[in-house]
Amino acid sequence: MVVTPSDGPTQDRSALPSGVTITTLQGPRPGPTVSLLGGVHGDEDEGVLAVLRVLDELRSSELTGTVHAVATANPVAWAAQSRVSPLDGENLARCFPGAGGDGPTHHLAADITRNLIKGADLLIDLHSAGMRYRMPLMCGFVSDVEAADQSRRAAEAFGTPLVWAHTDSSPGRSLSVAAELGVPSIYAECSGGGSIRRHELDTYVAGVLTVLADLGMLPDPGGLNTRKEPHWVYGPGDLDSGMQAKRDGLFVSAVNAGDIVDIDDEIGRCYDYRGRLLEIVRAPRPGVVMFLRRQARTLADDVLFVLADLTPRQE
Repeated sequence: MVVTPSDGPTQDRSALPSGVTITTLQGPRPGPTVSLLGGVHGDEDEGVLAVLRVLDELRSSELTGTVHAVATANPVAWAAQSRVSPLDGENLARCFPGAGGDGPTHHLAADITRNLIKGADLLIDLHSAGMRYRMPLMCGFVSDVEAADQSRRAAEAFGTPLVWAHTDSSPGRSLSVAAELGVPSIYAECSGGGSIRRHELDTYVAGVLTVLADLGMLPDPGGLNTRKEPHWVYGPGDLDSGMQAKRDGLFVSAVNAGDIVDIDDEIGRCYDYRGRLLEIVRAPRPGVVMFLRRQARTLADDVLFVLADLTPRQE
């Protein structure tokens, strides 16, 4: 369905074969194409609401170029408030670029890759820590790919207090397939936990609009030169490779997401269900706590935390 308002960009909404809806806003003048993703994980509402608010702002804006948006990106998982799809147990953020014959989540990933990521000049994927983890407010990008310079510029313009420069992106992520296609890309994370904090939501919305202004797609709101210099952290950032619980039990954290820790600093303690101490969990090296287990009940092999490095690693 195409809607042409009396002023502002043209809007089109269409359902893709996988069932996800893509909204396209087309400005009257040609320009870059930016794609927005929210709700790749069904237990992360922040990105969904942020994308919807951005679209609302853009409908009456002087937009140049094109914005494609999908929110929610994983409708079935979002309806179930689940990180994975109840249809096949798959994590959409591990299924890109997707393959149409490999189940509904891979089909969804293929649809998003084909219609949202491929051909874009920038991808912005908005996440949060979800129900089980905590994260500091941050923006990240992959630093060792062809489009790294454009991604870095977008991450800086986005305006979070922390920027995480990843040396690589693990397979299956939206950023990894964007890198393979030569598309600059960034993602954002915030504290999660099932609630939405106003300053984090406002940062997401302002961040997207500021990035669009930096690309010349919107009038400059005047914020590009007033942003504080972010703190930088480094490392792969793969949640699946974080320090894991050795046994089932209860995890009690001793630090906060975003804290700087030294080697052997206590991150938390694991207890069994009779209250006996199983393990004191310590930092294996200096770093910044980027993922931290929020949910106390923990199964063996569940990730407890992930550290980022304070300086780039020397190869």
